[in-house]
Amino acid sequence: MRASSKRYCLTPQGEFYLIGYGPRYESRRKPAEGVHDDIYARAVLLEVDGEEIFLFNADYIEFEEWSCNEIKKMMAAAYGIGENRVLLSATHDHHSVMSYHKHWNTGVFSQEYYDFFVDTVKKSYEECRASLTECEMYFGKGMVEGCYGSRIYYGQPADNEVILLECRDKDGRVVAGICNWATHSTVLDPENTLLTADYAGAVCEKLHERRGYYPAMVVGAAGDCSNRAWRQGTDYAELERLSSMAAQQIDAIQCDTRLKLRFDCDRYVTYRVHYQPEDRREELQAEIDELEKKMAAEEDPQAKKLLYDSANSLRRNLDISEVDILLYSTVLRLGDLEIVTSPGELGSALGIELKNYSKAKCCVICGYTNGYKSYILQPELYEDSARSRGSKYRPCDVRGYMDAIEAQM
Repeated sequence: MRASSKRYCLTPQGEFYLIGYGPRYESRRKPAEGVHDDIYARAVLLEVDGEEIFLFNADYIEFEEWSCNEIKKMMAAAYGIGENRVLLSATHDHHSVMSYHKHWNTGVFSQEYYDFFVDTVKKSYEECRASLTECEMYFGKGMVEGCYGSRIYYGQPADNEVILLECRDKDGRVVAGICNWATHSTVLDPENTLLTADYAGAVCEKLHERRGYYPAMVVGAAGDCSNRAWRQGTDYAELERLSSMAAQQIDAIQCDTRLKLRFDCDRYVTYRVHYQPEDRREELQAEIDELEKKMAAEEDPQAKKLLYDSANSLRRNLDISEVDILLYSTVLRLGDLEIVTSPGELGSALGIELKNYSKAKCCVICGYTNGYKSYILQPELYEDSARSRGSKYRPCDVRGYMDAIEAQM
């Protein structure tokens, strides 16, 4: 095999708006006040048996499906790489730039910045291709604790396993690396007014200091995972504390198991969710009213935000007459390594299920990849999570999607 990686700054020039949390916050209705730290893309190109897999991992909140399809088709036409082998992966940064996102609800879109973003994808691929180096891949995994876990059941773990992949040349130098973890990249308060890569970016910087390379920070099944229950604040000091703790534990992972790679297959999986919902408006409205009463009485900003999120999740389903969504996934089998993508926020139990189901020595789950289809959560959360009850995916849809993926693994 051969591999390479490059890192590119995605910080916009001039005036820009922050993305994430929505326009209810003044910080999202006005231009950002500046840059705390730059946002980046980390590109990784793998070549196995002459077949290329390209990962573009960016400090963005998500990618729109139309944009991903446009870029994948462009890459296939220009470079001959298969569309299923182009992975556009977001760290789910809620304090990133809005400019590339054409259909975000504020309508703030910059064609100039979007063109810069697409040009960066092309440039990163070309430069990675020009620097491909013969190497071998090694992996290790370990549990990271005290930094994040379930945000539904406070204090309990979710998917706290972190997987490290390192491609090393004949001299032992890491030419490309991937850190696969499962948590929302959110520490800072929604009223933050500065551009920042937040949790994933801070951990990436610290891993570079410790290990000598910038890994792609690939978020796995993190729909119900965050550091919410472990935070001691929501400012940059807390970001420093949590990211230092996480980086220290990730750095302790022994990345010493060699993976024998060969190109077996790439498979594109689709699953259609189509139904007419039952009329639950009275039930939903009653729950929303109760949440709004609690919100009015709540003084803690973080608790108020959680209540708002729950009410908003339910509110979206009040007037839906039909649900028609095409879910999809790419399954890449490379001998000892299997890569499974999802365009949504898979629940942690679903990610663990896929990793356990895989017959490969190492299975990497890539959430927030090649589009965004919202929360896809395990059915057991429906009783305890308003976000689950407000989801357009019924338990049978979640099971059907998982079965479709597993049939191709």
